[in-house]
Amino acid sequence: MKTAAFIPVRLSSTRLASKALLKIKGKPCIQYLIERIKRAKKLDLIVLCTTTDSDDDPLIELSDNLNIKYYRGSKIDILERYKNAAIEFKVDNIVNVDGDDIFCEPMLIDETSEELMSPDIDFIIWKNLPFGTTPLGFKTKGLLKICTVKETIDTQTGWAKFFTDTNMFNVKYLTKKDPQLNDTNIRLTLDYPEDLKLFEVIYDNLKEPFSLKDIVKFLYAHPEYLEINKKMQDKYKQNFSLKETKMKLKKK
Repeated sequence: MKTAAFIPVRLSSTRLASKALLKIKGKPCIQYLIERIKRAKKLDLIVLCTTTDSDDDPLIELSDNLNIKYYRGSKIDILERYKNAAIEFKVDNIVNVDGDDIFCEPMLIDETSEELMSPDIDFIIWKNLPFGTTPLGFKTKGLLKICTVKETIDTQTGWAKFFTDTNMFNVKYLTKKDPQLNDTNIRLTLDYPEDLKLFEVIYDNLKEPFSLKDIVKFLYAHPEYLEINKKMQDKYKQNFSLKETKMKLKKK
């Protein structure tokens, strides 16, 4: 079975313009993520999944420079974009790593890849870990099924509920036993200037390659840094709720 990491990313962000290309210590944020994903050992390939908009051309150049694959598809229908990418690259299992989540943990990517090998699991979600550090996992056959039965065209935000809320799939929830990692109050995703500021602090103080546990230990030792983007989580949730995909399936 062929497993790929899919990275959904585009440059037309309204909250933080072209955030994927914003630089930390001279390097684009999305490059940090790609280099982090490359540390995973259970992937067959990495595919940057962006849109056909000319605004996203710089992402293609970056993909080529970093020697990963790319796919260009629908701007608003991520599930359709993923479906076509999976078909093009003949992928059986997909590990979704959001382009905003530049600290997604390679260990969790590998564990997700391994869990997807089970024929009894269709979708994987991690729980109780710092926000922005976990992937999602799902099978291409499930994705094909969704794209056949859904009427919704705009699946940009909250598309996971097509797997979790339709009663069509077996969903497995995972977490880590390490109590130090089970902290949902830590926000490590890139949506606002405050997030970028925290990321700059982390890269200024930790030497690569570092793990999620290294990040958590550092932030626990310096709790004042957690205040940098703490208030952004409520703002993020409000925005997510407003933009969340309206799930609609075709009538039988």
